[in-house]
Parts: sequence; structure tokens; C-alpha cells
Amino acid sequence: MMLRKTVLIAALAGVLMAPTLTAQAALTWTVTPTKSQPSMLDDIDAKNGETWAVGSNLIDSYSDTRPLAFRWNGIRWVETPQPVRTNATLNSVAVAGAKEVWAVGEDRAVPEQSKPLAMRWNGTAWKVVPGPPVPAGSFSDVTIAPDGTPWASGWADVDGREHAVVYRYTKGAWQPLTSGLEGSINGNTLTVLSATDAWLGLNGGMAHFDGKAWKLVDDVPADGSQIPTGLVAAGPKDIWASGVAHTSKGERPLVLHYDGKAWTQVPTPQTSSQLYDITLHNGQPVAVGEKFTTSGDIITEHPFVLALQNGKFTETTSPAAKIGTLTGVEAVGTRLWTVGAQRQPSADPTPLAARSN
Repeated sequence: MMLRKTVLIAALAGVLMAPTLTAQAALTWTVTPTKSQPSMLDDIDAKNGETWAVGSNLIDSYSDTRPLAFRWNGIRWVETPQPVRTNATLNSVAVAGAKEVWAVGEDRAVPEQSKPLAMRWNGTAWKVVPGPPVPAGSFSDVTIAPDGTPWASGWADVDGREHAVVYRYTKGAWQPLTSGLEGSINGNTLTVLSATDAWLGLNGGMAHFDGKAWKLVDDVPADGSQIPTGLVAAGPKDIWASGVAHTSKGERPLVLHYDGKAWTQVPTPQTSSQLYDITLHNGQPVAVGEKFTTSGDIITEHPFVLALQNGKFTETTSPAAKIGTLTGVEAVGTRLWTVGAQRQPSADPTPLAARSN
């Protein structure tokens, strides 16, 4: 999930010790073909034997896009027809089952005024679900709560003021859960453990929901120096977040861990890079994103995978693409899936989807 708001850049504070876990084995990958037209994938999710990936078809480079959704049929990726044919994109997907898949993003039919976009797969086709009644906004993430209820996060214009939002879809309508978010910028990533226990990674900070309101935690700076973009929970006392830290030396990968009492920063390689998503693979956290190399004025992105080893995150093997980015990762049984985009120099990107062997 991409960052969608400008934030204040500040120096990163000291790094805290990580929890002690066993080492993650080295990964090997098989790239699974999708399509060769200019496109990119932003997210992947799986449940009950269903695996989906969503993103955008690029019509005019990045200025005009169309929603893109693939379903894995066990052998190959199958592109599914889209009901939205205007300028729009899908940022996130959440799978409940074969007949219950949600995807969210933004509709830019009016370019200067994006609207939150939500769609639902019923086992046969995608249908647009009318978004919340806001004059402008965008959805960045969607997740299915343990009770089967979809929750979505992002930003919206609420009462003339743009700020982070969370909505819960219940009884055929979007219920706003925005109390406490009035001073925040964008809800990048969301995990829901129950109706009274949810976490939201913001463009600056982390917020907890107790069933009534969101409250920023003191452990994660709210000044934009640490931006969580991915969340995964093993339980209420074992939650991982990935993202980017803005430091005096540039962008660095960010991983945070919550042990039920506090969020602490976990050591990562101090290279020019950022992370977009994180999952648990065989009980171990694995995060994906992109790292950067610079040649003169040209900055090139490369797929980036980090795994926890001996209390710190280290780089492990990534899919074969030399130029590109990884935006989503999901554990399916003993395998990992990751998606993103790959490209040739000076060319538009094409989708990248790979699974571990």
C-alpha cells in the first residue's frame, strides 16, 4: 500500500531490541506469469483456498488507471472483469471465502476529487458497493474482522476537514469509526482482532481502537518520522508492523513489534529502502518492499525481502526481477506469495507475482 499524503520528516530515535525468535530459512521463489501489459499489483490476500491479488492497469503511464484483480485458480492467475471503467485503482484486497472477497481503492472519475472505492466479489462477478457519503477520500486498506465484518481505512473529507478514517460495513452501510482520528493524516494499514481491539498504522504514528474511539500510542512517533504501512497480528500480544523510517540519512526500512504492553523498534538493514507489507510465515515475520540504488540523478528501485534472524531483520532472497518493487505479501500454508511490479529500464512496469518453493 503506497503512501498517499505528505508528512513531516524528522530524525529517527534509537533502535530497541527485538524479541528473540528462531531464524527464517532462506527463501527461493517461482515467478507466476500474470500479464505483459503495463500494470502493477498492490496487494494480495488468501483464505479458505482462495488467493486474490489487486492493483491497476496503466492506461497512460500513471496518470490514467483501471482496477485490476486476479484470482489464482491453482494453476495460473485469471484476470476478472471489472465493473469500473473510469480512472480508478485498487489498493487492497481481503478474502473471506470463495463468494466473499472485498477490494478497495479510489475512484478518480473526477480527477481533482477522488472518492473511496469499494467492490465485492460474490463468487461470480465484482459489484461496486456504494462508498461512504463523503465529498472526497480514498481507501488504502481493507480487512475482514473475526466476525466476518469488512473494515476499511484511508482518508476522507469529513465535515470540511481531511483526516484518517476507518469504516465498518454492517447492515448494508458504512459505519464511521473516526472518533480520535481528527488530527491524523491517512489510515495506511489496519488489523482487527475484535470489535473492541483494532490497530491502525497512520502516515505518522499508530492508533488503537477500544470499541469507542481511536487513541494514538506514545511508542510510535506521530511526527511522520515512522510510517507503518503493513500490519499482521498473531494475537493481541504479538503484532508486527512494517513501513518506512525517515531519518537524517534518508529512508530506512521500519519494523515494529507489539508484545501486549508496548511497541518497540526491531533492527533492520540501514540501507536506502522502505517496506510496504508484512506477514507471518511458519510463525516468523517476513516483510517486503523496495530498496534503492542511485546513479547520478537516477534512482532505481529493486525488490526487497526481509526476514527475522537472531533478533534482527536481514535481507533474504527476492523474486528474480532486478528492477521493481514488492507491495504485498501473504502466507498460504507453508508458502509465501508476494506481488508488486517489475520493469525494464525506461519502461512501464508489468505485474509481478511470485510464490516461495
